[in-house]
Amino acid sequence: MKGNPAIIFVTLILVAGCSSAPPPDTRSLGNITASPRECDLISANAIRIATGLNDYQAFGTKMDMGRRFGSCTVTEKSAGEHEHGLLIELFDPSRDDADDLENTKLSMNGDDLPGRLGPGFAARRKNAQGKSIAFVYGWTSDYKRLLTVNIMEGAPGRDSLADAVEFFRQLKPLLLSVSK
Repeated sequence: MKGNPAIIFVTLILVAGCSSAPPPDTRSLGNITASPRECDLISANAIRIATGLNDYQAFGTKMDMGRRFGSCTVTEKSAGEHEHGLLIELFDPSRDDADDLENTKLSMNGDDLPGRLGPGFAARRKNAQGKSIAFVYGWTSDYKRLLTVNIMEGAPGRDSLADAVEFFRQLKPLLLSVSK
């Protein structure tokens, strides 16, 4: 190849810089309660796909003397405190009423959940460290129970908001059902 070596070098740098975006990761999360599970409920495979974490730790809490799911927190093993890859929480009873949830939706520019998944909304926000978090808030029609799903965006090529909605879609019948 003939030409000015400086121009060829700059061209190679520009081409390399433009191709740094990862390809979309369109893998399905699958059954998010399939074995093996973390926190006695969440599929380890779904966690790995949605968060991009392979080396993580999960911590779950239970309600009613350990009989019902309360929360699941997933963090990278080498991450600092308060850096979550995934956080799923059930508030029963919810501490938020209709006005609180509507104000949160408005302040976060949330979009209503699709189809029959509502009531609830999905949005993105920044945490105190400036990292993006995709989240879903969904509740029972009487506002007594609230389920939240938060995914720190970081899995290359993933749509974290779509993943958060999918976690919610699959967990809603298990955690927000009318019968206990």
